[in-house]
Amino acid sequence: MALKQKFKLHYGFDIKELKKFKDGFLVKTSKAEYLLKKTKMSPAEIVFIFHCHQHLKDNKFVNFEKIVPTKDGCPYLIFNRNTYVLIEHFKKEPIEFSEKQLASLVEFINAFHSASSNLKSAVGARYKVQYGKDRIAARNMYSMFTKLKENPQLIKSERLRNIILSTIDTNIEYVKKALEILEDDRYLEVISRSMQENRFIHGKLAIYNIHKCYGKLRLANMFDLELNVREKDIATFVKSLLKIDKNFDFEDCISKFYVTSYDNYKKWLVLAMILLPYEYFSLLKKIIRFRDLDWASEGFEEKIKRICEKDQYKDKILASLH
Repeated sequence: MALKQKFKLHYGFDIKELKKFKDGFLVKTSKAEYLLKKTKMSPAEIVFIFHCHQHLKDNKFVNFEKIVPTKDGCPYLIFNRNTYVLIEHFKKEPIEFSEKQLASLVEFINAFHSASSNLKSAVGARYKVQYGKDRIAARNMYSMFTKLKENPQLIKSERLRNIILSTIDTNIEYVKKALEILEDDRYLEVISRSMQENRFIHGKLAIYNIHKCYGKLRLANMFDLELNVREKDIATFVKSLLKIDKNFDFEDCISKFYVTSYDNYKKWLVLAMILLPYEYFSLLKKIIRFRDLDWASEGFEEKIKRICEKDQYKDKILASLH
């Protein structure tokens, strides 16, 4: 059966146009446009995401990129052994960051987090649970970075070894300060509270995943939802703003996300999550894996330089924590 026929059978839409688009197809019907996206997620993972989408709608938060289910309520379509999800396609106007826009963005994110609490269980869903992940990652980072510093001969290329040795101390300092905060018992209290609230977060809540659509803010990329503390989303958002403007008043911004429950530890926790050098860590893991391949070293050198240049704003965060 051709894709057009299967689509109409399962969704009930007459397709006016179907064309390749990125990792799927752009589907035009007489009423609207959709994206039929190929995904590597399992059906159980998609059921969890769709369950979260339904929960948001039930709690009156509707300004986001939604999965459109089939006629029988299934949130995915299997065709030629590939799994697809159908999502709304809308005109995305990028957000131009400004202090004036910030208040609206914070209010919008808080509305999302308010609607994402008290999630009920769903049959057949595979829940993505990420509590405590940053603490585990920080421990792994510290272990790897100190091991490399003490044993630089693990890297075969001298040039690559030298650039790692010239950048690793700064990243060790970032991780050490983050670990001080993440190893605090208050981190477990924040996690416990979030678990009691049955809260999920966006997972990739950077400013580039918030758009304007017909004059209203709208959340995109709704496929990384996870059970976690909202401070993780706040950290991702603030980090994306710091990459736009390194002089951005991040402390004032963080405080705007809280009405009555703000305290210094929550601010420190957000800053610790921003400090963790995930990109640098990921690159060093690849370097260790491919350390005997001379042809890879030059590309790695450029990537290390680029990542460290982008991360220079973290010195200001580090200073605010001392």
